[in-house]
Amino acid sequence: MATRRKAVKIEDCQRTLPIGSASSSVHTMTAHIPDLLMRANRRQYQQSRAYDFRLKVGHIDTSAEHLYEIYTLSNAWWVKRAIEMAKGVYMDVTKKESEVLGDGVAKYNDFIISCAVGAAGNFANLYQAIPASSGDNLTESEVTTDESLYESTTVSDVKDDDGDTMGFTVLGEDTSGPGVFNIFDQYLLSRSITPDADTRAGPYSDLFNVDEDAMQSLQQDGDLTPWDADAFPSPFVLQDVISVDQGIPATGPSFSKTITAPLGIVIVKQKTTAGVDDNFTGNERLLLEVRKGTYKGVHAPAYKAMKNRHRGLA
Repeated sequence: MATRRKAVKIEDCQRTLPIGSASSSVHTMTAHIPDLLMRANRRQYQQSRAYDFRLKVGHIDTSAEHLYEIYTLSNAWWVKRAIEMAKGVYMDVTKKESEVLGDGVAKYNDFIISCAVGAAGNFANLYQAIPASSGDNLTESEVTTDESLYESTTVSDVKDDDGDTMGFTVLGEDTSGPGVFNIFDQYLLSRSITPDADTRAGPYSDLFNVDEDAMQSLQQDGDLTPWDADAFPSPFVLQDVISVDQGIPATGPSFSKTITAPLGIVIVKQKTTAGVDDNFTGNERLLLEVRKGTYKGVHAPAYKAMKNRHRGLA
């Protein structure tokens, strides 16, 4: 007799999140999905996860056609490993402190990697619909951001051997004093990136009538990786481009494909059809729709803390 599969319970969750630029002098908007979900659903969503979403362009307050470039961190293996390594380092160095604090650890504590990308102060804003005073219609009110961990300088930090406070970031590294570790640079340091020099004459050196050019190719061409071995590419990649023309209502709203955003970082750039950066008006409404799943109502697989075996990391 076949066994009936237990139905997976999907928790109630507001997954469609209106976002808009708070500024009319910039063309780049940065949205942090866990931050938006927390404010919409009044519960914690951890940052160290990969959030699946799609973006729908709605009202843009102009009849001109626009392009919207959507960037996220790359979903490549090395981004995942770098996040997991950084999380593992933080968990290792704060293990004793957590044990001492016990139940005293802050209720909503989370490992947070700084991801303040885009123009300064130009983070996405969550708008909520609220009844107007007359009760006959709805109006929108911007949710305050003064308590948001993602729209401030709050970041998990540790102390190095010199006693300097060091945080974690996906941007530039500063290890000269109180500063931040770039999680990708630090992961690169943990790997062997330079192959040992081969001092042999060659694998075909004792054979007769071997083409010398072929022998040299066999010996040398495979020593170099087909990528830059001692540096990672930019962690941010262009994931999709969508267009909308408010002058042609019949075309309807435009949707992006479903995209995976490591750490939930989403960057949106507005451009003209000629590919020139074009500032937001401050009145645009884009809908960020997070994919349904089993993590508090959304699809967001967690990055596991890596057990660090490298000297000086634990």
